[in-house]
Amino acid sequence: MRKPTRKVSKKVRKDNFDEKFELLVGEYHKAKAILDTLAEDTVEYDKQKKQCDMLFANAERFFNSRQK
Repeated sequence: MRKPTRKVSKKVRKDNFDEKFELLVGEYHKAKAILDTLAEDTVEYDKQKKQCDMLFANAERFFNSRQK
């Protein structure tokens, strides 16, 4: 006979979602602040811009995946 499985409550999932999403958004804001200090048309600016775009896409993907 199997043990009954424990179901994760919606509140716990929501709390984990909020924490993870806040972390992703925080990382994006830090990267964006660094990007704002750099001069455009430099190698560092391009690298930081790619990093910001990647972080934004990750946060957006995470948000969209949890909305279903």
